[in-house]
Amino acid sequence: MPLQARAFLGIWHNLKPGFERDFDRWHTYEHMPERVGVPGFRQARRYMNWKLASHLCFTLYEGVHAETFRSPGYLARLNDPTLWTRRVGAAQTDFLRGAFEVQLSLGQGVGGAIGTFRLRVEDAEREQASLALRHSCEDAMALHGVVGVHLGAARKEVTGVRTTEMDNRPSTTAENAIDTVVLVETIGFEELEAILAQVAAKLRVRGAGAAEAEPYRLAYLLGA
Repeated sequence: MPLQARAFLGIWHNLKPGFERDFDRWHTYEHMPERVGVPGFRQARRYMNWKLASHLCFTLYEGVHAETFRSPGYLARLNDPTLWTRRVGAAQTDFLRGAFEVQLSLGQGVGGAIGTFRLRVEDAEREQASLALRHSCEDAMALHGVVGVHLGAARKEVTGVRTTEMDNRPSTTAENAIDTVVLVETIGFEELEAILAQVAAKLRVRGAGAAEAEPYRLAYLLGA
């Protein structure tokens, strides 16, 4: 199945050394259950790639719509973090976060790996670039091992709200730094690595900068 909702929240970050096991336990047993307990959250997924030099973790939250990610219920959680959240949150570096409206969602099922492609799109070329990226996503679906392709456009005003969790993170946090994101799901990690460069090339359209591409394995999935 394609994405279960009309919007998603994407979060990328690194971890300070020594927090790997604490992060796994916190994210699995406290943080993801807490998030999917917020009204409007449909599903949460954590992806990992411990070999990446940057952004070794990617978390995907599917929401009923973009306003889910600045709803009273969600903001209440962000402004009242647990002690465990404060401790692990302070260890998350190079933090990127954005809310995205789904422009296109293709495929069936959930793949064992995902490639994230972050793009900057020029305002003057946005409409043309968006149309071209839709065609690129359809082309990517034909590549071997691909089971899903999703295109999201940033709603920067949604994640621009200052919160306690945001202030708790290191200064390397960046909200609203992404214009557009493409997610490509595959049946496995090797299949993803084999097509990563091909997908990045397909996304080189007029008005869009070069894609920042990163591959991940699915570590945990939790439905609401």
